[in-house]
Amino acid sequence: MKRILFIINPHSGRNRNKRIEAIAKEVLPENLFSVDFVYTRYAGHALELSRIGVEKGYDVIVAVGGDGTIHEVAQSVIHSNSTLAVIPMGSGNGFARFFGISSVVKKAIQVIAEGEEKVIDTVLCNNEYFVNVAGFGFDAKIGDVYDKNCADARGGLNYVKLIVEEYLNYPLQKCRFKIDGKEVEKTFFIASVCNSNQYGLNAVIAPEADISDGKFELVLVKEMPAFDVIPITFRLFVNQFNNSRHVETLHLEEFSIENKVPRLLHLDGEPRMMTNDITFKIQKKSLKCIVPKIKDNLLKQQLKYIHGKFTE
Repeated sequence: MKRILFIINPHSGRNRNKRIEAIAKEVLPENLFSVDFVYTRYAGHALELSRIGVEKGYDVIVAVGGDGTIHEVAQSVIHSNSTLAVIPMGSGNGFARFFGISSVVKKAIQVIAEGEEKVIDTVLCNNEYFVNVAGFGFDAKIGDVYDKNCADARGGLNYVKLIVEEYLNYPLQKCRFKIDGKEVEKTFFIASVCNSNQYGLNAVIAPEADISDGKFELVLVKEMPAFDVIPITFRLFVNQFNNSRHVETLHLEEFSIENKVPRLLHLDGEPRMMTNDITFKIQKKSLKCIVPKIKDNLLKQQLKYIHGKFTE
């Protein structure tokens, strides 16, 4: 019998999370699954609960919430014998969207019962993992402001509106990178480290990203002239971001930046203020996840198109 622990963020999903227990018991037959439920009470609690779940030997630990909840739960599940599952309840849901996990609760829980296990890469940033996307440029600023000020007005249009508003007050950034043993100074506006392909809300920053290829994408927007703000933002939502003349994409296993001033960073949308040097390193095949099965070639092509890899 498979043992499953649901870690539920009661502040995510508005009223959708209230029926999690009933739907889970309906979808997951009790002769096949032993199911327990716990609820987070404060920031960081999901991390504590997932650590306990791993120690108790749960086969599957389910993060019920947004990308922040997934981020906390994953910290303990990475490099463990447990498997991560996701019930997306956030506004962006970048990790879930990458895999095609529905935001409809019943469908998401059916993935736990009927999906397949996939072993994916994660990325270690200094001493903290992330599973989706990190950033330390304008993207970190937008993520921080969006999280603080758009709780009641989330969505793609508000995201675009915020980008245009904040653009005028954000200067180009400069820092020294160490890549493949070589030091180089780079100036950038956006700097994203992508394990999957998107921030969330189907804003695809790295169309070629593959979450299990042993590399991540460092995406740098070198500059963003005022007349290109709207066009380059539009590219995020049509899988064409990497085709902009302002964008440089590097496929890496590791790099670091010299950090001499406090720098805002986000990991899976979670803001951090960093005061020391920052290193990103791929963690190959470090996390087991339950994801939807790809049942036929047509669906495979559709998924490739969503991920910006459709070339026919």
